[in-house]
Amino acid sequence: MGHLGLACEGDSVEHMLADHPTYLESFSRLHHELLSGDGPLPQSLRRYVAIMAACRHDCSYLVEEQKTAFLEAGGPEEWLQGLQYAPKKLQDLHHTNLVLAHQPWLYDKHHVQKLVKSGWSVSEIAHAICIMAQFHALSSYVHGCGIEAASGEIEVYSSPFVQACSSGSPSSRELSEGGVDILLERMKSLTLSHSDYSCISEELTRESFEKLKKQTANISTPEVECTNAAHSRYGHLSPDPEFMYVDFHKRGEKSPVPTLKSQDCSWEEHGFSLVSELYNEVGDLLDDKFKTAYNLTYYTCGHKLHVDTFLFRRGVWNYLHCLYGIRHDDYDYSQINQLLERNLKMFLKTVACYPEKLSCGDAASAIMKGFLQSEKAHVMILVLEARLQAELLHGLRALGHYLM
Repeated sequence: MGHLGLACEGDSVEHMLADHPTYLESFSRLHHELLSGDGPLPQSLRRYVAIMAACRHDCSYLVEEQKTAFLEAGGPEEWLQGLQYAPKKLQDLHHTNLVLAHQPWLYDKHHVQKLVKSGWSVSEIAHAICIMAQFHALSSYVHGCGIEAASGEIEVYSSPFVQACSSGSPSSRELSEGGVDILLERMKSLTLSHSDYSCISEELTRESFEKLKKQTANISTPEVECTNAAHSRYGHLSPDPEFMYVDFHKRGEKSPVPTLKSQDCSWEEHGFSLVSELYNEVGDLLDDKFKTAYNLTYYTCGHKLHVDTFLFRRGVWNYLHCLYGIRHDDYDYSQINQLLERNLKMFLKTVACYPEKLSCGDAASAIMKGFLQSEKAHVMILVLEARLQAELLHGLRALGHYLM
């Protein structure tokens, strides 16, 4: 499976977001604040943390960009020779980077305690977590849109996964073949049958979530042989390449970590207040970016006008949160199988959890049949923000438990 093929050689993140100016403004404000605004971490350290984060997904576009910015901020060139040449304080951040990038549900107060003992303040940890989460999620966007592949540094191989309608249930095949028209019919039907969302019981939410978790674990991401030697280039800056995403719910096994329910830890009730307390206005900027991405719509779908795409957008968002063990208490997860065909779910899982694999395969032209290019970029914005929020919720929960 490959990237969406939206980018041409030389295209930047900002260029790819140009079709969505409202979101681009929110994105740019937060990105600038994290890297150049007021905050507890010095400028050069911020850039180095960003490099460490982008290395986890072999995102050369971001790594090289941040290397240049690091040197311009006065960072010692020696640090770029390897993590072992950086201060111990940054070396101690490596495990936090690993866990948050690949298995954030494992991050807990003990990780925070270790950082504090090694000289990190809680506000510095909050700043670093925000930068790492931003660049982990941004790596998904860069790989998924094809920006990384368009840079010309990646050798492309045909994926052994055939993007066709031959896999999945009859319902999934119908959605894949029918594209926008079938999706519109499904959304209309779901709107009529779920007109009163307050009637969704906790038991229905739990059962449908558990069923989706098991189905998600059965969606195997395609194995693509990447021979671009990315790990040999960046392994010195971010070791342990074998540490990767594993399914939150492993087939046939009970998860050792309980599901994170939104009623226990949501962005609105918990994440926003904690990050605002520790890192001032970044809370407002994150909140604005999440809301802008979640509510962004032009009321179109393909060439159809006056379309309410909320159900599809929410399905993408909640499916991505499910991959990271987060359950929304007011949602019937059976809707996701109606709205997202199997190939799209495979793409979303790959771009969120293993984005580096996408830049090694052919462009995924068969996904989201009938969608406009700008609408596919819109889906990638949802991927970026849903992944970012999920990672922040796990990281901030650990900070909150440490502070109790």
